[in-house]
Amino acid sequence: TDTGLYTCTATNAAGNASLSYSLHVQAPPQLLIGDGESPLTAVANDSLRIHCRAMGIPTPRIQWLKDGHPLGEQDGAVVSEDGRTLLIAHVGLGHEGLYTCQGSNWAGVAQAEVQVLVQVPPNIEPSAVELDILENGTASLQCLASGLPAPDITWYKGREQLLAGPGQTLSRDGKHLEIHRAQLSDAGSYRCV
Repeated sequence: TDTGLYTCTATNAAGNASLSYSLHVQAPPQLLIGDGESPLTAVANDSLRIHCRAMGIPTPRIQWLKDGHPLGEQDGAVVSEDGRTLLIAHVGLGHEGLYTCQGSNWAGVAQAEVQVLVQVPPNIEPSAVELDILENGTASLQCLASGLPAPDITWYKGREQLLAGPGQTLSRDGKHLEIHRAQLSDAGSYRCV
């Protein structure tokens, strides 16, 4: 680097004189967040760490923002002492957003961003497990599943996967299975996954 001590010396028959300069070359910040991947996917109730590598001379001071606003304790996020790591101990839907690592020093300001998406594992609400219907009646079975992204739902009778077809209707989202004109052969154990 060009950083260092520079000296100018003037010399003649009567003597010499010198003047020294201490030169410090500063480099503006350069930042890389995580592995550079975006979006970053987190699972609800898990922890999430986001790393920000900052280079520059002098060492950049780091600040974290979420959706353009400085992060605070109310955001449920903790920043490491050196500012380079953001930790969210228990991810929730409110943590979804655009996270920015901003580095600044005397030479300038730079920032790196990552979009955080939150996924919620599938959950099925309990419902009636015993269903009695009359022969030739209609059986209506529900699978109230939720999650982010919306889960794919598959129905089984015993070990056999069920598809919409003659005598049975499956809703587009898979949450409702109707068996029309139920016969004795339709009795059995049904489950949704």
